[in-house]
Amino acid sequence: MFINDEAQRQVLPIIVRTTTNPASSDTQQRAGALLQLNAGQQVKAEIIARLPNNLYLARVAGQMYRLEIPLNVQPGETMDMTFLTAEPRITFQLMPQAQGGASVRLSSIGKWLATVTSDGIALPAHLEPLLDSPIREPLLSANRLKESLVRSGLFYESHLAQWAAGNVHLEELLQEPQGKLSRLVAGKRGSAGAEERLDAGFADSRTLPFIKEQLLLVSTRVLSWKGEAWPGQGMEISISGGEDEEAGMEASLSLQFSNLGGVEAKLSIGREGLSLQLVCDRPGSSGYLKEGGAGLRMALASAGINLTRLAAKDGEEDD
Repeated sequence: MFINDEAQRQVLPIIVRTTTNPASSDTQQRAGALLQLNAGQQVKAEIIARLPNNLYLARVAGQMYRLEIPLNVQPGETMDMTFLTAEPRITFQLMPQAQGGASVRLSSIGKWLATVTSDGIALPAHLEPLLDSPIREPLLSANRLKESLVRSGLFYESHLAQWAAGNVHLEELLQEPQGKLSRLVAGKRGSAGAEERLDAGFADSRTLPFIKEQLLLVSTRVLSWKGEAWPGQGMEISISGGEDEEAGMEASLSLQFSNLGGVEAKLSIGREGLSLQLVCDRPGSSGYLKEGGAGLRMALASAGINLTRLAAKDGEEDD
């Protein structure tokens, strides 16, 4: 799904962050102290200059910051934002703004998309487990997760374009949720499915949860999945990537174990390798994970992955 900058301004809560050297935590702390804002406070950002890679030099509350803004913004433009947090990076939210001069049709679609984003029904958790049992086959788990994400419906429009170019088979499209609602499939189910009434206006009402998730994905650039790794084992994963290879990728994986309790794995993947932090909600569980650290490092090394950092802690303990 392609949404231009003007549409994003109308309907999406754009996330805006400062950018600093990740190794310089002192710099980030000083920048947060200078800002002196409370969460939820409204501010104005004056764009001073445009920098490479979606970065901008901006004046906020009398201080100069480098902001990462996923929009095409021009120097001299002033943006209304809401301050969210100063940790781990100073983060603002650019709320939807009314745009003068928009056509009636764009305004109608914009209002409809805004309603979907704010009031639309969220996607339910994936009902089909990735695996039948907790077998130790990482490659199989990865392939099943990839298949679940690919067929989730979030990338349906992109797959349509690939189908039009002859790179995707029609049968693959029909396996995605939107494809299952098509007339081809409805016709096979019989007239009852084919004659089902739709009342969403711009789209099939049954696809609204997917549209909401697509809009949020465009805005936050965070891909999320929630379901079962195997029967009875819930799992949540979120993945966020930077604008280029230098930025790397971050992911968060949450699992609930009967003997360890809740465990969240925070992964950061870059050119140098993998950094992994494990956070346990049950006191004492991190000790068991630390004991297996050497084995994990060896397993990752055998797969060609360099583990640059491994940390495990209980709850709010310091590293």
